[in-house]
Amino acid sequence: MKLYVGLAAAAAAAAMAGAAYAADGDQFVIRGDAAKQLLEQNSINIATAEKIAKACVDEANKQNVKVSIAIYDQYGEPVYMYRMDGQAKIAIETAIMKAKTVLNTRRSSKAVMNAVAQGGGSEFRQWTFGNFANSGGLPITINGNQFIGAIGVGGSAPKVPVWSDEICAYRALTTVMGKQPDLLPDVQRPAAAGGAGGRGNGAPNQ
Repeated sequence: MKLYVGLAAAAAAAAMAGAAYAADGDQFVIRGDAAKQLLEQNSINIATAEKIAKACVDEANKQNVKVSIAIYDQYGEPVYMYRMDGQAKIAIETAIMKAKTVLNTRRSSKAVMNAVAQGGGSEFRQWTFGNFANSGGLPITINGNQFIGAIGVGGSAPKVPVWSDEICAYRALTTVMGKQPDLLPDVQRPAAAGGAGGRGNGAPNQ
């Protein structure tokens, strides 16, 4: 009987913790009448996207650099775009491509970059899949494993380990949504393949 009561109490505690965890994630997604209209419960809301972008801009200002930011929902629809003054078209396009790489793979765009560096296909092959083998794109998730969108950051030159587009996105997500999974380590191309040069964390990172 004591064992049964103990198990029941543990199950109840886990259920309460899970409910609290889910409720905490509610603040980041569309709810209420808007969710009913969309028939969708897991789309990042505009308030969250705007906060993430602003946090990334704040981080860029600390480093005295400029970035472009693209945030998409889980279906690949644009939610929020931001271009700091002076950003060229290529910076905007690469931010978009990094976000779309995350949408395709449900992983950071750096995972694609590392796969290429380790011989897992060429950059051209990834391109044919719609992926950009460059870091700066990260998944946006809630409740541990619910994908609600993607962020792509482009436009700044990396200064690893202090700064990169990916670090900007990571710090912004951490500021707005809490602790994020650790970033993937840098992988260098074999010397025979021409070397990686300064690509760590995504050079030219634009």
